[in-house]
Amino acid sequence: MDGNIVIPIIVIVTFILALATITTIYFARRRKNNRGVLKKSFVRHSLPAGVGIEEVRKPIFSDNREKKENRGRIYAFGIFIAAAFGTLAMRLWSLQLLSGDTYTELAQKNYTRSASTAATRGRILDRNGKVLIGNRPSLRVMAPKAAADNPIIVQMLSLVLGIPKGIVRKNLLDDNQGAQSNRLVADDVPMHAIAFIKEHPEVFKDVEIVERTIRTYPNGAAGAHVLGYIGPVTTSETDLPTVVDYEGGDFVGKDGAEAAFEGTLQGVRGSRTYMTDVDGVPLELIAEVPPTSGSDVMLTVDVELQKQTDRILAEVIAAARAGGAHYVNAGALVCIDVEDGGILASSSYPSYNPEVLANSSTEEVWAALMDPAADNPLFNRVISGQYPAASTFKAFTGLAGLENGIVVGDTHHNCTGSWSYSSTDNRWAQNCWLTTGHGYLSLEEAINQSCDVYFYNIGAAFFDRWYALDASTRTDDLQDYLKSWGFGSRTGIELAGESTGRIPTESWKKATWPDEPERTQWQPGDMSNMCIGQGDILVTPLQIANGYAGIARGEMLKPHLLHAVLNSEGNPVLSNIREESDVKPTFDDYSLARIKDGLRRVVVRMGGDFNRLPVNVAGKSGTAEVASAKAEFNWFAAYAPAENPKYCVCCLIEQGGYPSTVAVLGVQHTLAAIYGVELGEIIIGEGGRER
Repeated sequence: MDGNIVIPIIVIVTFILALATITTIYFARRRKNNRGVLKKSFVRHSLPAGVGIEEVRKPIFSDNREKKENRGRIYAFGIFIAAAFGTLAMRLWSLQLLSGDTYTELAQKNYTRSASTAATRGRILDRNGKVLIGNRPSLRVMAPKAAADNPIIVQMLSLVLGIPKGIVRKNLLDDNQGAQSNRLVADDVPMHAIAFIKEHPEVFKDVEIVERTIRTYPNGAAGAHVLGYIGPVTTSETDLPTVVDYEGGDFVGKDGAEAAFEGTLQGVRGSRTYMTDVDGVPLELIAEVPPTSGSDVMLTVDVELQKQTDRILAEVIAAARAGGAHYVNAGALVCIDVEDGGILASSSYPSYNPEVLANSSTEEVWAALMDPAADNPLFNRVISGQYPAASTFKAFTGLAGLENGIVVGDTHHNCTGSWSYSSTDNRWAQNCWLTTGHGYLSLEEAINQSCDVYFYNIGAAFFDRWYALDASTRTDDLQDYLKSWGFGSRTGIELAGESTGRIPTESWKKATWPDEPERTQWQPGDMSNMCIGQGDILVTPLQIANGYAGIARGEMLKPHLLHAVLNSEGNPVLSNIREESDVKPTFDDYSLARIKDGLRRVVVRMGGDFNRLPVNVAGKSGTAEVASAKAEFNWFAAYAPAENPKYCVCCLIEQGGYPSTVAVLGVQHTLAAIYGVELGEIIIGEGGRER
């Protein structure tokens, strides 16, 4: 009935009831008064003797004051009744008109049910639009936590899904999926199991079938550490302030690009509202808000080169083992676009298959990945591994000497194969890697020959300058210059887990060993070791690659993975082509030219497969000594073409041994893949004593 008609009727009925009540009470009270007002009293008077006559006294009537009080009570009670009915009328009017829509909505919820619908996750593409991670439709089975206490449902789910009962109960009791959410029982469930559950709703009460998409990897495990993987959202993640409202059972980025661009890839959930029966079984779809798919993300990676670097790194390590490097077990290989800082390829070994973690990870899978014998395949050594830089650092310490006036045009040093800071004190005596000595060398030839003695002298000069100052005014000129190239800080790449590395100083030593005064003193050997990339310094392969890219272009840029974000029509709406670095080293053209000259001499002297490439290459090797390792770590960093650089490649091989031709092969074959040159099988050759 229309509210405009109902309300007047309520008011009229209320008024009539109040009036009838007042009238009834009034007449009932009046009748009572009429019976009791006339009070005849018969009093026997004493008369003279013989006289027996009764005298009738005059009737005694209640006074007018009593009558008025009775009428007041009647009126007051009537007013009370009228007010009560009036209040009731107003409440009915409020419920009908003012709150009618609210209560109608609440009532409708008794026979409607809303469910959110997941948004399709955006794809991840390479710089040329090739799919790195795609999607395909899938069905999942979900149920409330309370179902874990129903042995029949647990048993039936176990039988239909082919999952042990213990696993079914474990999934149902998993509070990481959110306290109020249905639990994910099984994912990517086959259609015959879905059909059986739908055909027996009386058995699988409250069990829900949910559509979603799962990730596909057309290129297998290629670029696993760059791409990352997704996994079920946890309670801690749903509680985080994000632009995405997560629900239990959602899958979110856990690592790599999947995590770095989570807000862009995730999309926005939709909703469906159903008419249901008394048991909550949906009967009819009555409203729907479609989900908004996540945006596609294009990375700077070239998938074809990425597949090549994955293969090359694995084959170099295998060749090193075959060549007698028994302890070699891991490595990193990265290629940067010199022009804009984009990551063209990034490989870390050992690796893993992200599709297994994204779609069907189990405790057994995780146990295998975490097994110490697996050498930590989830660890991204390109951005997180920290190692002594070894002789690759000489390009930067040489520049530090030039920029601080320690190395000038005619600065030469004579290498006899050994060196000591003081002719009278052998506490800091050190040897060159070539114990027979390199002779009289300039800076360029010191880089080419990787002469340790030349750089020991640079370190000694920095120490003398530092030590000559008052302790309160000392400055870390060498360390500050190295930090200006990004060492000791994160490069700023979008991936999580990047390490900072370490550039040691006196203050660092004091903070590290506060209870060992003898270890906290800054010594000449700290400086000399730093200048050859040894001692306490630590760098990541990405830091070395980015530093060499900075030398190649004469400017530091921030390495990045994001190439573009695409809208629903496939058009770019956001791009990251070139971004300046947070660090800005100082150098003049003359100093930089001398360093580049030295790096070019290294590759010319090495020759070999470098001569088979169609471009000139400049680069530097390094052999790092690690106290906890059983063999040396090998480095090689290079850029090409040397005259107009486009690509920078860096390779690190853990425990590759000495000589360091192992890492050289990683760089050579990567450049060969870029320029379309077939170098043949990767084999560790004889000789090639590179430091």
